[in-house]
Amino acid sequence: MKKQKAIFYILLCWLIFSAPAQNPEIGKQKNTDWSETGLSVQQELQIFKKCYPDVSFELSWDEKVADWKITVGNYNKLQSYYWCDGKYLPYDEIKNKDKYWRVISRYENRVLDPADFTPEMTERIREFSSSRKTGRVSSKFIFCGIYDDLTRLSTEQHIKQIPFLGRTVNAHEYLKPKLARVEKRILAASQKNPEVQKFLDELYSTESYNWREIRDVNTRSFHSYGIAIDILPKMWGKKIVYWGFEKNNGNKDWMLIPLSKRWMPPKAVVDIFYDEGFIWGGTWAVWDNMHFEYHPELIEASKYQYR
Repeated sequence: MKKQKAIFYILLCWLIFSAPAQNPEIGKQKNTDWSETGLSVQQELQIFKKCYPDVSFELSWDEKVADWKITVGNYNKLQSYYWCDGKYLPYDEIKNKDKYWRVISRYENRVLDPADFTPEMTERIREFSSSRKTGRVSSKFIFCGIYDDLTRLSTEQHIKQIPFLGRTVNAHEYLKPKLARVEKRILAASQKNPEVQKFLDELYSTESYNWREIRDVNTRSFHSYGIAIDILPKMWGKKIVYWGFEKNNGNKDWMLIPLSKRWMPPKAVVDIFYDEGFIWGGTWAVWDNMHFEYHPELIEASKYQYR
């Protein structure tokens, strides 16, 4: 029973993008909304500054709005956002704040095993996946300031061809040194780890930039920012890589597909990406096992203890 309760709580975190972590000074009250972290705006700004050292983040109080204003400076541009309980919204979106999730929410680098699901957990995931078109969406506005990705034109000025794992991937130029470190470590690991070498031998494609919205969700994909990358093996390893493919094919119990039938990169590869600031879509309740996103702020925030 204790194990099922623990999995249920973790599941709620995953449904909104993330999960818990390690600093007793953070959070004095128990949160009922699992997107809450207990982090203050000052603490989150320190996280952003640490994760994006080339970007400026200035905090000020706006008396007229009665909220904190965060000014993000990069690429010789300044963009302002309002705290809005961690949603970082431009002024015109403050009135719509209830439609957004927090930017920094809980994240844990762990795969949910459907073998542990209760019927309640299964229905929770089913309900969440069916309401994505009308439910809350992730707030991505602050990333427009960080990456200069407000419009397609400004975004594509920063999309570069980056060599990666023997291929070329079109991604945001900010990722070039990050992907170089990931590549170097994966190639080194392949010399000692047969699973990593097999992963490289079977690699079919690496794709990043694609100006589009997320399937079934009214918000831009992080692929349209050039900071997400999909890695696919040849023939997908004859396994399933993405929950949506199964759901669209009529499988109502896609969330119960055993882990053994899902294609996954080797744990060593996932860990290397994670160490370099990338979260993996295989840890989400609506899993996307080919997908990695550059979100060092979530990884850094996971070092805090949420209550």
